[in-house]
Amino acid sequence: MKGGTSPDYSDTVTWKDIEEAYERVKGVIKNTPLERSSSISDLSGADVYLKLENLQKGGSFKIRGAYNLLSRTRKDVVAASAGNHAQGVALASSLLGLKSLVVMPQFAPPVKMIATQRYGGEVLLYGNSFDEATEKAKTIAKKEGRTFAHAFDNKYVISGQGTIGLEILQEMDDFDYILVAIGGGGLIGGIATYLKERGYGGKVIGVEAENAAAMKGSLRVGRPIKLDSVATIADGIAVKSPSELTVNIARKYVDQVVTVSDEEISAAMFTLLERGKIVSEPAGAASVAALTSGKVRVKGKKVVALISGGNVDMPLLSQIIEKNLIENGREFILSFIVKNIPSEMKKAVELFSEMRLNVEELHTELFGDDIGIGMQKITVKLKIYGNEDLSKIRKTFDALGFRIVNIRGARF
Repeated sequence: MKGGTSPDYSDTVTWKDIEEAYERVKGVIKNTPLERSSSISDLSGADVYLKLENLQKGGSFKIRGAYNLLSRTRKDVVAASAGNHAQGVALASSLLGLKSLVVMPQFAPPVKMIATQRYGGEVLLYGNSFDEATEKAKTIAKKEGRTFAHAFDNKYVISGQGTIGLEILQEMDDFDYILVAIGGGGLIGGIATYLKERGYGGKVIGVEAENAAAMKGSLRVGRPIKLDSVATIADGIAVKSPSELTVNIARKYVDQVVTVSDEEISAAMFTLLERGKIVSEPAGAASVAALTSGKVRVKGKKVVALISGGNVDMPLLSQIIEKNLIENGREFILSFIVKNIPSEMKKAVELFSEMRLNVEELHTELFGDDIGIGMQKITVKLKIYGNEDLSKIRKTFDALGFRIVNIRGARF
């Protein structure tokens, strides 16, 4: 205590703690690649390098902190997690011969729940937020005498996550910015502590989801705040409140916190997948979203962006791919009204083939406010193959008497 009023966390986690953590985890974790991304560099105007923790054991950085903690306690464990911490705890526990129970919010992605079970963890679904799951986990840990492994409010967990900063400095020390996603703040806290205490002179930038910006709000008032709700596709950083420990580390070492929208995260995920062949979950792509959306001015600078995880739910990924293909004009959806006779549909399909437009989906409707008697509505999803002159569709449809009622994803 300093001044007798509040805890002082300024010396709770140090670079020495992180180097000690690295000695514990280095034989267990992967030293993940730090690779230049030409596509993100081109889009941002910076020289961008990606630290690929999506390739880490368990699919995210979380194994680092979990193993550093549990290798010290050597006790059965209870944790709370929206997904990645769950997998890290389950995997670390299995490696150490310990039992693990993870309380996950009811909205947790099935892919993360199943993966946790495959790593040997028992899963209990409880509550509608990470915070509700955390309280339940604390109660169970106290009742059963297990270690409670907090996802971020723990010195050893933060120290483990900070080993990412150590690995980066082993390869590169001349970068101007590093961008790291923020949920509870343990990841950026560990990385920022190591970098700044080892003499890094650049800027550490945190990235939060717009609708889960608890750290930004906390730094504004100088203490942890608690949001009433969080709503984002980035479940890995959907945290209502950071801790006093992580807020104080961020106050000391984090230079700026920016926010990104779900739309910007979605676009970043699509870019990483298509141009970089990198599968990232929404939280993992938040750092890149901040670059590609221009939320951080980095033109001409050397930048490291952390891809913190790759445990994305496949239905969500499919939705993101389809959405971005349509928004980028690579696919489009067309609805039009024709006479309810086979020859009319045949004319439309032949036109699409002639224009090198591949039919991805097609369905018809006979009933609706805009469908007259003896007519049908055809809705078709088309993929564009190098043909950007789509005006012929409207001209030909007008000549055939086909009435276009909706177009999505293309301009004619």
